[in-house]
Amino acid sequence: MLTSLRRTLWNWLPTFAEVAEAGSVAAAARRLALTPAAVSRTLRLLEDALGTPVFNRVGRGLVLNPAGAALRDAVRAATRDVDAGLSESLGDPFLGPLRASSLGVLTDHVVVPALVALKRAHPDLAPEHAVHGPAEAATLLVRGLLDVAFWYEDVTAEEIVVERLGQLGASIYCGRGHPLFAARRPTLADVLAHPFSVPRIGDTGRVQDGWPSDVPRKIGMRITMLRSNLVVALSGALVTVLPDVTAAPHVAAGELRALPVLALPPIEVFAARHAGALGRPPVQLLVEEVTRQLATATRRAPTPSLPSPPSPPSPRPPRPRRPAARRRPPARRAT
Repeated sequence: MLTSLRRTLWNWLPTFAEVAEAGSVAAAARRLALTPAAVSRTLRLLEDALGTPVFNRVGRGLVLNPAGAALRDAVRAATRDVDAGLSESLGDPFLGPLRASSLGVLTDHVVVPALVALKRAHPDLAPEHAVHGPAEAATLLVRGLLDVAFWYEDVTAEEIVVERLGQLGASIYCGRGHPLFAARRPTLADVLAHPFSVPRIGDTGRVQDGWPSDVPRKIGMRITMLRSNLVVALSGALVTVLPDVTAAPHVAAGELRALPVLALPPIEVFAARHAGALGRPPVQLLVEEVTRQLATATRRAPTPSLPSPPSPPSPRPPRPRRPAARRRPPARRAT
């Protein structure tokens, strides 16, 4: 019976895996380009063959029970093993896809240039890039559908290894049309009098531009991606925090002005991989190349320095005392 089950099981596992990750038949059907009826029928066949349900029906959703969770974990592990086996059977670890994800500024200035460098060195490699937040990317890593993810937060997840690679400097900026652009020496109080455009709260609960929580600021707009703040800054409508590598060419062109009135923490950059993918040469080389690209970006766009505090006035040397004038003796009268 087990042999027969193994033969037919492979026909049902892709559908099961999609339902397990999506949490509903309808969502899985959209991903698989199937009808909900076809997906439901496949699940019934799987559960009938196993002799036990793998989902608990909760309203319109499906929640894995212990048997289903065990099967899902086995499918995830099998997916990673098949990928590793394909690389070995082809005889070249740099032949085939390399699936990476990242966000915004990190994508443009670091990850995509690193993928291009790797492609030049290994022409048979087929890089695939996607945009995913940390939570979504972690799920794809666990499922074996992503090889490596780069993000800004030290997000931890089961089976995922997170490594800090470096950091990008960030500063406060405004565009030409903003009142502060022409201000002679704006202070922190001057800057805080104007509203900011800020990114969303990250998965760790921190604002992604690194603004210190003990310094209140006015919020004039919220965006999803750090890169979107560049458009806002160039408009001159709001003050923004930007990575220095993004702002540098626009500062040189006279379109943006740095407002170094507050030292901001740098934007940390992390690489996340599934524990089973740590030994893959293409993934390791990509992580190393991203680390180099980070260092290069930081050298090209150093963080604007805060103005030095005014030096205390030098003490004036004491004025030398003039010697007292000597009194002349009275003239002697002639006798």
